[in-house]
Amino acid sequence: MKVLMTGTTGHAGGHALNYFLDHGHEVFALVRPHHIADLSPREGVRWVAGGFADSELISETARECDAVVHIGASHDEEMEKLDSQFISAVEAAFDGSGKVFVTTSASVVYNDTQGTPRDEHEPIENPHPLRAWRARHDQEVVGLSAKGIRGISVRPGLIYGHAGGWLAGLIFRARETGKSLHIGEGTNLVSTIHADALSDLYLKAVTNESAHGIYNAGSDEVVCSKDTAHLIAKHFGPGIEPVCWPLEEAREVMGELADLSCIECIMSSDRARSELGWRPIAPSVTTDLTRGTYVNQPLVRYSK
Repeated sequence: MKVLMTGTTGHAGGHALNYFLDHGHEVFALVRPHHIADLSPREGVRWVAGGFADSELISETARECDAVVHIGASHDEEMEKLDSQFISAVEAAFDGSGKVFVTTSASVVYNDTQGTPRDEHEPIENPHPLRAWRARHDQEVVGLSAKGIRGISVRPGLIYGHAGGWLAGLIFRARETGKSLHIGEGTNLVSTIHADALSDLYLKAVTNESAHGIYNAGSDEVVCSKDTAHLIAKHFGPGIEPVCWPLEEAREVMGELADLSCIECIMSSDRARSELGWRPIAPSVTTDLTRGTYVNQPLVRYSK
């Protein structure tokens, strides 16, 4: 199967690329032009230089493929607009084809779940204001079934594993500053998912012809930032101390994203388990952080 994939120079997308290759698929990887010079030729991979605004390129490439797996995001003020442009380009290419389009959402669309795991039932009554657009895009992709496109949206929790992702960022910052921070009390619980388990869900969504709609992607493990900050201070010192970062101070640096980091967000992923036979088996965050890849492998820092 030929798959157009985005985000392959990032944490989740990079491991999804490897996973699809390991299972015999050919990947057309859309990457920003400035990355091309640093990418080596790989069997089964065709590097495609372009961005999410390159609608004609995206449509042309998608027409050559059997599926699209959209994992990347610009992570800037243009993120919503660019995501919309990418969806429109794939829609134009896949209209009436019966092909599958998998996009990536985020667990925070559920807003504060207040201790109650949320499943995929819609509508979300009060999506988080900063990610309400993602909830709309989820529905837009799923609604492409009316145009003969098998639309799927995957909603991951916090993604970790292979010495990369958000945990690596926290460790880098702690080593540079001597402070392992948690915003506010840091006791809000959030769902997590290992990059390998997430990759497996992407593959199952593409290859299982009955897969459709929205799938949460979370393991049974939930974590809180206070515990994570203490583990980092203990295992990645010496000279690192866990520190509470008052919310007001965090807002001065992070803006509204500080508030996004303080919500409790727990998901149920029973739908993927029951319908697709998905089993998110992987080392826990605590295991990986204290005696797994984060201590036994070089930490990975991804560039935009």
